[in-house]
Amino acid sequence: MMTRLIYTILALSIGFASIGQTIHQLIGRNTGSKLLFDGNTIRTFGFAQAFGENPPIPGPTLTFTENDSISLDFWNISQGAPHTIHLHGLDVNQANDGVPHLSFEVHHNEHGYYRFRAPHPGTYLYHCHVVSSIHVQAGMYGLIVVKPADTSMTWTDGYEYQSDVNLMFSEMDTIWHHDSVLLHDYDTSMSHHMIPIPIYTPQHFLINGLSEQQLVDKVEIHGQANSSIYVRMANIGYLANRITFPAAVNAKIIDSDGRPLPTPEVSDVLEIYPGERYGVLLDPGQEYIGTASVEFINLNTGQVDNQQVLDVNIEGFYGVEDPNRKPLRLVPNPANTEVQIYVSPKLIGEQSTIELMNISGSIVISHNRRLVEANSVNLGQLPAGVYTLLLNTESGAFSQRLIIL
Repeated sequence: MMTRLIYTILALSIGFASIGQTIHQLIGRNTGSKLLFDGNTIRTFGFAQAFGENPPIPGPTLTFTENDSISLDFWNISQGAPHTIHLHGLDVNQANDGVPHLSFEVHHNEHGYYRFRAPHPGTYLYHCHVVSSIHVQAGMYGLIVVKPADTSMTWTDGYEYQSDVNLMFSEMDTIWHHDSVLLHDYDTSMSHHMIPIPIYTPQHFLINGLSEQQLVDKVEIHGQANSSIYVRMANIGYLANRITFPAAVNAKIIDSDGRPLPTPEVSDVLEIYPGERYGVLLDPGQEYIGTASVEFINLNTGQVDNQQVLDVNIEGFYGVEDPNRKPLRLVPNPANTEVQIYVSPKLIGEQSTIELMNISGSIVISHNRRLVEANSVNLGQLPAGVYTLLLNTESGAFSQRLIIL
């Protein structure tokens, strides 16, 4: 079976090469697993790129160039319900849009082909549209990025940028990942499609599939002063998201749902509702170490159900090399009973105040000291959780998130 698959893909590659098409393959699986921040593992569905791969959440980011002719080969090996790939937000014809009864379903051990020309540059989504409330929650989603021919620009005649980051927000209710929900009956005759599901009460709030201490050193906003950072964001969850950027990065909202905004909006705060995508351009004029917050808002109650924090590290100046500079960093992070605060050479010798603030805003540790390269802070018996370390120096104030296990 594998030999036949390889020869099929080779044949398709040769055939499409003559007409300038690019082939991408995704494999649908119902046998994935996801490790959560609390150490528990749940069952997932997902999209993979190799036969034996545990499907990641989110799925692989699909990156196209504007006007590319694309053939997306979807091989379903799920053993259960059929799946599709809905190209959320892309301007494609109905036959290739992945809404099951308006295009086609891909059943077990079948291949389905979605063929289209990549539209204008922007941020889009893909996800399964079969019993989508369950299959999206299960993990069958990913990001699509369409770039212009000049990849240093947001779009033709748009904004130039030097670095970029993709952020996808979602949630997980572990009850929905039990076999009693995931292994639902599926009626291909369409005589009835009522599938009982539990009330949605997510316990895990994800950024790029990670949360809490999993985010440290894996998901962050990173760049240099005097440069532009393009942040692409998408919400595939069932809650709204409120993102608050630090004022120091000079956030400007420049596009929405794959279209440039007629008038960019300068704002530190952006709300993204389910299915929406936004682009934000950051223009930090100075080095900065801090955080951005992501609130998950219940659309029924209007209340904030959870808050996650992202590290924002603006280090160095664009176009200026400084081999002696060391970033402000916490080691280890996550920590247990002690943490070392490493500071850049320009801060060494300055008088400072070091404070540790818990998630409710209370200061739980406070020290006054003259800074050295590595500054040890005893954490004592502080409870596990997410804290913010505040460093006030003669040169300025800095903050960084600290996870205590």
